[in-house]
Amino acid sequence: MNYRPHFNLAAFDSLESQQKRLALLGKTAQIGEWSYVCATNFTVWSDYLYDFYEVDKHFECSDLLQNTHFYQGPEKEKMQALIAQVTATKTEHSDDFMIVMRDGRIKWHTTTIHPVLDARGNLTGLYGILQNITARKQSELELQRMAYVAEKTNGIVMITDPDKKIIWINHSFEKILGYRPEEVIGLDPAVFLQGPETSVDTIREIARSLRSSGTFSGEILNYTKSGEKIWLYLNIAAVYDDSGKLINYVAVENDITLIKMAEHRLQEAIEKERELNRFKTQFVNLASHQFRTPLATIRSSIDLLDLKMESADVNAPFVDLFQRHKAIMAEETVRMTELMENILDIGRIDEGKIELSKKQCSFKQFMDGFVESNREPVGQQRKLVYRFDAPDRIIGIDEILMRNVLRNIVSNAFKYSEGKQAPELTVTFRDDAYFIAVKDYGIGIPEKDQQFLFQSFFRASNAKVFPGSGLGLMIARKLIMLHGGDIQCQSAIGDGCLITIQLSI
Repeated sequence: MNYRPHFNLAAFDSLESQQKRLALLGKTAQIGEWSYVCATNFTVWSDYLYDFYEVDKHFECSDLLQNTHFYQGPEKEKMQALIAQVTATKTEHSDDFMIVMRDGRIKWHTTTIHPVLDARGNLTGLYGILQNITARKQSELELQRMAYVAEKTNGIVMITDPDKKIIWINHSFEKILGYRPEEVIGLDPAVFLQGPETSVDTIREIARSLRSSGTFSGEILNYTKSGEKIWLYLNIAAVYDDSGKLINYVAVENDITLIKMAEHRLQEAIEKERELNRFKTQFVNLASHQFRTPLATIRSSIDLLDLKMESADVNAPFVDLFQRHKAIMAEETVRMTELMENILDIGRIDEGKIELSKKQCSFKQFMDGFVESNREPVGQQRKLVYRFDAPDRIIGIDEILMRNVLRNIVSNAFKYSEGKQAPELTVTFRDDAYFIAVKDYGIGIPEKDQQFLFQSFFRASNAKVFPGSGLGLMIARKLIMLHGGDIQCQSAIGDGCLITIQLSI
């Protein structure tokens, strides 16, 4: 044997040194030993046994089975039977035992007893080796509890060893994936579950996540025994013993194939809707632009005919007839032009092509100017009953778009309250926001129709006799929302309508 100079080999080989090393090794490995001599009925323990049973060095070893609480009932009988078996057969035997500590904690150990024989084969004593297996037993019991729960669940549960080889699967594994336990025990699940379309990035992420944190949660595409694709949501967790050593991986997997199929169909539907919206926008833009030219021609032709009528020698009844039909054509031409403009506005808003051109202005001056220039266009020529019951503040708005919004709402208030008292426009202020309320006393809106009021081309069931396209309120809402505001409607049949716009300053 080679050793360094000045190394005291005699001291290293001394009985005292050997005993210290054995004690240290026993404690590290959690292994203790004992020796019993038949002639003296005396038992000797190594140091680790005192640590295991948590007693001091004055403890009488012979009292272990007789006068202590450690071995109770069947465990005590099992230890006595083991000793009797070794004594009778003069061969070594082992068994696992459970002991109960004073505070109720449970410990487990494996004890192996060897017979000590003299030259003639007579039994002179017993030599025992105890190994602490508490951590292992606790893990086994935990796995048993988990296995019991796993058998009761519809999800797939799989337990592997530290090398990711399967050691246990539940019934759902066989039911869903088609593999019997004897076909997969001892195999890495990646070998037979992953396939050509399984994401390589997901496989890498599982490995990385288990290395860094011992856990993984996420989706993966796997394959059943019959080759069918199956989407699984994985939850994998590493299991460690008390010393931090990796014991197992536990994977719980749920079949989410139907969910993934639904997501795929939804994505396809969304793509189709986007394509349809693109086509609709292109068509609307094309149609709207194409309509502008004939509408302009019609208006020009009406004006030319009007001029011609002034110089032509025609009788009065024909002139009256012409003027009536001219008014109808002019009104319908204006309505068609407004409809085309509204449709173009919708397309621009949906495509995000309308950008607000905000500028700072006195809100009272803006509202005063709007009210002054807006009254009932035909009929009674009613004026709005206007109240600005709010402090004047500087606010950032797109004045052109905001006038369009208010004009649309006010024109509706006049139109649907024909022959009634004039609509009211009131401005109030609270919580750093202006509230513009337009109240009319007209026909009102049926309750069943109110939820659709801000949808394209929708018109209330009692408003069909009035001209309109059903686009004004929808455009108004989109423009108000572009300003970061909101618009609400309250109404009842025969009791008019209240439209409220909220604008934060």
